[in-house]
Amino acid sequence: MEANFLTLYLRMFYKPKSTFEMIFESKSVLKFGFFGILIPAIGYTLFYIMAYFAGGSPSTFKPWLALPIENYFYYDIFLTLPGYYLSWVGASATVYLLSRLMNGIGKFDNILVVIGLGIGVATWSSMLHDLTDAILSVLGVIDMKEYEQLLNAPTFWRGLLLTLYTIYFIWFLTLFTIGIKVFQKFSLVKSLAIALIGMAIFQTILLIFIR
Repeated sequence: MEANFLTLYLRMFYKPKSTFEMIFESKSVLKFGFFGILIPAIGYTLFYIMAYFAGGSPSTFKPWLALPIENYFYYDIFLTLPGYYLSWVGASATVYLLSRLMNGIGKFDNILVVIGLGIGVATWSSMLHDLTDAILSVLGVIDMKEYEQLLNAPTFWRGLLLTLYTIYFIWFLTLFTIGIKVFQKFSLVKSLAIALIGMAIFQTILLIFIR
């Protein structure tokens, strides 16, 4: 009997290699990538909803999109889902083309699974923090604008945020590399190089929408 998404998703946290192998043997692999990318997309949509109603706004950077800074979180409520979708497809297409140029054997569906689940798992390292501060802001426990300023000043909270982002990128890259190596049968070095490019494409597209 084929395992359901939740079972394999949770297994991805501690046995990514064998979980990828199980998924790639499944008859319908695409759904795992689709559901995987939905998790951070929905999670950050909820974050921006709460951040907007808590009166938050970016404190130190100028968004790449020409949006009013005071309403930036409002617009991101609607940009998060398409942003994650385009990042997912764009990164997957890039990885697929590079893999084909290197005589890879994997299908495009498999790459969508690697990117989708990789993001869906690794994003928890930063999303859990972001959802927590958004919830506390909505409840009035903390002030969103003040906390945003603390995150951009030399404080403990900035150190914590940078640590979480570091974990995110390492986790992200690790899952990408493992997934590519499993289904393309590439060497570790080649898989890592392709994973780095895929990660760069994903983050670049995403930052355009929800920087």
